[in-house]
Amino acid sequence: MALAIALMASSCAANRGDQLADELSERLEGVDGIERVEVGGNNVLPFAGDASGTIVLEDGISTARAAEIAAILEPYVSGESPDYELMLGIDRVDLQVSPSEESNASGLRLLDEVRQRTDLSSATIAYGAGSQACVVAAKASADAVTAYDGLVSLRAATPGCERAGVLVTHGKDQSVTDAPDYWEHVDTLPEAVSISKPIVSLREIRDQLDVVSYAIRPGSLVLGMSRGEDVVAADELARKTPGQRVSVSGGKINAWSRDVPAAQLVLDLAALSSVGSVSSDVRGLQIGGVDVNDVVAIHQQAAQDPEAAGLSRISISGTVAGDERYQIAGPPDVVAERVAAAPRLAAYAPFALADDVLSVQVAIDEVSDMVEVIKPLAGFGRLVTVRDDQGREVTFRSAGDKIEVSEAERREEVRPLLDAISRAWTG
Repeated sequence: MALAIALMASSCAANRGDQLADELSERLEGVDGIERVEVGGNNVLPFAGDASGTIVLEDGISTARAAEIAAILEPYVSGESPDYELMLGIDRVDLQVSPSEESNASGLRLLDEVRQRTDLSSATIAYGAGSQACVVAAKASADAVTAYDGLVSLRAATPGCERAGVLVTHGKDQSVTDAPDYWEHVDTLPEAVSISKPIVSLREIRDQLDVVSYAIRPGSLVLGMSRGEDVVAADELARKTPGQRVSVSGGKINAWSRDVPAAQLVLDLAALSSVGSVSSDVRGLQIGGVDVNDVVAIHQQAAQDPEAAGLSRISISGTVAGDERYQIAGPPDVVAERVAAAPRLAAYAPFALADDVLSVQVAIDEVSDMVEVIKPLAGFGRLVTVRDDQGREVTFRSAGDKIEVSEAERREEVRPLLDAISRAWTG
């Protein structure tokens, strides 16, 4: 019995983060004005850890009562290496809890102002230099740029926050930040960098074209257009403002600027009805949504274009019979052979033949035919994965007229598939 008690005590101590979270939850149980406690433990090492989370207060709580609850929490976040990192959640605004009563008072004053704003659906307030409370992140209830403008005015009117970076989002399609790098800890605020140039560009483009999404950060403007036909025009308008990187998507074009490799080829491929999507970047040319019956023709058009000489890689993906997926990829000098094999590989979809990987799916009674198709493609040293219609899967490395199989792959349940492949491969 004594040993059992000792082990239980040791286990609790070992999960120190969980223990800290439980202790705070117990302390706050029944405290007037608290709706719920969302605090969890971080058990980083045995017998070491901390706790973090949000104390959600009741909607409409008075500033005075919120200050009293903050005072309860101040000792928990005090010291050089506090055990807790806590936020107060009040009317959709999260406020970092400071060990200083004066700082929490300034944070609550700012929170009162923020939660009255109709252009924000939520916000986060943290502390910068001199323990000054600053808005560092917010979700806009409508347009993100409009909300950002309002927060910039608020920042300018809040002494000590003039240089604190802020991130504003609206759904998944709008993002504005003047912080060059996102921050990991709320006690180290990002320093704001001017984003006036990309904002000017966005406003001019929206006056003339239909923009459905955007992301603005220092020196960068990323646009999503409702029509693929507007991609080039949007890029040209954005480049009227110098000193910013530009990327535009729309229609079939996933990402484009006049600086991408094979820029005109991307536009030409996007105009084809047999292409579903296309983009080009440092990783090469990516063509998607291509039926396997069209892959040879699409590759030929791309490969014969003069711009293709500057590509490091070509990737083509799509469907077989409108259902199963496939992908073919590699450097331009080897991808042609892989594309030529696509019609034969289609019988074993979903399949992938990219870089050093080859994967197929096969009915167990068609293994011999499958090996006849994939063995020349596997060459020497390629990793091959085969799935069958019984749900079994094996991975091996091709070695000429034999296959190399690790001990981990020699499982009893996959033995029928592995034996069938081995016989066909060496036969």
